[in-house]
Amino acid sequence: MARPAPMQTVELVELDDDAAPLPAVARLSRADRWRIVRRWAPAPVALLLVLGGMQALDVARDRAALDALSEVPGVVRPVDQDVRVLWTVDEDLASLFWWDLRADGTIIGLERPADGSQALVSVDERTGERRWTTPLAPAHPVGSAGGQIGGCAQVPHVSGRVACLVSDGVVTYTEGVAHPVPGELSTVVVLDTADGSVVGEHPAPGAVAFAVLPDAAVVAVAGADDAVTLVATGLLDGEPRWTTTVPAPTGQGDGVFLDGSIALFGTVDGLGAVVSPGRMFLLDREGEVVRDDIDAGAGWEVDKVTRSVAALSVEPGGDQSTTFVGRDRSDVTIPGRRVSLSADDGSVPGLVLMSDSTLRAYDRGSPEPRWSLPDLRADTALVLRGRVYVSSGRGLAAVDAGTGEELWRTRVPDGRSVGGLVTDGRHLLSSQQRPDTASTDTTEGFPSIGELAAYRLDDGTEDWRVDLPDGLTGVWATGSTLLAWGEAGASVLG
Repeated sequence: MARPAPMQTVELVELDDDAAPLPAVARLSRADRWRIVRRWAPAPVALLLVLGGMQALDVARDRAALDALSEVPGVVRPVDQDVRVLWTVDEDLASLFWWDLRADGTIIGLERPADGSQALVSVDERTGERRWTTPLAPAHPVGSAGGQIGGCAQVPHVSGRVACLVSDGVVTYTEGVAHPVPGELSTVVVLDTADGSVVGEHPAPGAVAFAVLPDAAVVAVAGADDAVTLVATGLLDGEPRWTTTVPAPTGQGDGVFLDGSIALFGTVDGLGAVVSPGRMFLLDREGEVVRDDIDAGAGWEVDKVTRSVAALSVEPGGDQSTTFVGRDRSDVTIPGRRVSLSADDGSVPGLVLMSDSTLRAYDRGSPEPRWSLPDLRADTALVLRGRVYVSSGRGLAAVDAGTGEELWRTRVPDGRSVGGLVTDGRHLLSSQQRPDTASTDTTEGFPSIGELAAYRLDDGTEDWRVDLPDGLTGVWATGSTLLAWGEAGASVLG
């Protein structure tokens, strides 16, 4: 208990009317007044100042986190309810987004008009305006073939360089089997992405497929006996490097070969080749075959970052499996279909997602799942800040990527079907479709209206939902671009 203060004697003095007045109180200086205010400032004011500083710090941290996410491929620019078409992709540029070639805010791709001519173009990804156009092939008669041979690729480890196989060859299809038919024109061209200038060009007779290595271009030439000859030449000078013949595979695969009869692609330490009906070969950088026993009858995938290879195949019973290929035959085969990621910020290195009726997570190179979630099928997914977000049949879900704990699950409104799932770093953006009950045109099946819905990352709450522009029913992310597609073709949204 506190002791009371001791009592003191106080003398009261009564002033006479004629007594001298008390001296005036001296005026306080500004510095003295500020010292008093600082000493006796009310605690709530100080608390508000502290909270304001903390709030500003949180805002700065959130902004920095969003800025970091904006650099992740597949995280699109911010999208709000006023989503609209920024520009529509011309039909002649239908393949503009196939190879994901970008430089200084532009998208680079082949233009192929109906007259058969070809040009490499650079298009501003925000406006669709052309920065430059480089003609590569003159106009020529074009048949009614199923596809055209040729394409472009970024030169690995070389900034500002793109290589293209320019060809008038075509791919025809007979009962689902692809037949590449080389043309008279077959040339490898290397261009500078800053202005489209040609920095290297050399002929590649009879090429039906090509791949770009850091210092060489490799083309595939089909032989009469279905064997394939691979020819590597210097990327800029066209000087011969090596030639290797890959024999025709024996027997027929049970899978469905998706990408034509012959395909080439660069790997982390060499080259991959897939020959119909889906046999994969791996070669080193000198053209020596190091693997010839890989079944890729249902397709293949090459990781853009690690350049590791996965071969897709179909088991006799119809189940699909994915084999992560090791050059030393240390393959890892995992049942199921690998889930396509629209974005991955690298917060869970080596994560591999597989799905059938169950969602499973693996560490790359391990045949045992890290975790699994039954009754959760992932059609598309993305990885952000240690979480896996999936689009699954009738709704969306979030999962802790480390433990497999389901954090939330939300259903979409009745009558909607769910499409692609992307993010702008602020929301999950889900493309959905609802039946168009007002339409009487059933020539294209069941007409539908496309929607874009935004869900919160933390709890899955829907923040807003809008109709996509007319004729667009789905979305996907390419680089930082939100691409929409539908009967109206392809358009960039913003």
